[in-house]
Amino acid sequence: MRQNPARRTALLDAAITLLAQRGSAALSFRNLDEVAALPVGTAANYFRTRADLLLQVTRHALVRLRPDTQTLATALEHPTRHAAILQHLLERMQRERDSTLALLELRLLARRHPDIQDAFRATMRENLALSRQFSETQGLTRGDDEFLMGYLLLSGFVFEELTLPGLLPPDLGMRLIQTLTAPAPDQPG
Repeated sequence: MRQNPARRTALLDAAITLLAQRGSAALSFRNLDEVAALPVGTAANYFRTRADLLLQVTRHALVRLRPDTQTLATALEHPTRHAAILQHLLERMQRERDSTLALLELRLLARRHPDIQDAFRATMRENLALSRQFSETQGLTRGDDEFLMGYLLLSGFVFEELTLPGLLPPDLGMRLIQTLTAPAPDQPG
């Protein structure tokens, strides 16, 4: 296996581009080499199998979607920090459109290929657990149900926004965040 980090990154970025723009059917080693502008056969030196490539692309897309540490630190100091963090996350997913779309494509591919599904599920479960832990540590959500509701609402919005731009009202993302971060009404008794 080759160990040139710049080439590996170029191949993984090319895979994200291919998945987002042309779908999983276009994700071949030959196409990766072409999109990454590398010699024919390069991708085969970096990924043992297609399943190995898909798992590494999934991890790479999640890294590209991670919050920027400085922006996250600033958001944590903001008076409405939960809303600021969610706004940053939403903006990041929209800015990293190809990574977000690639993950959607990878979900569909994993659904059709059980051999890939377990590895994909484990990677996504780990990512979700880290997000949940951060949310709980920062006191942003109260329990698993509240965290998962917010995750699903925001994920659904992003899916609609990226796959059918213009379908939803332009301010819906901010309204959704306001709803998710609104103080809980006082519980009786």
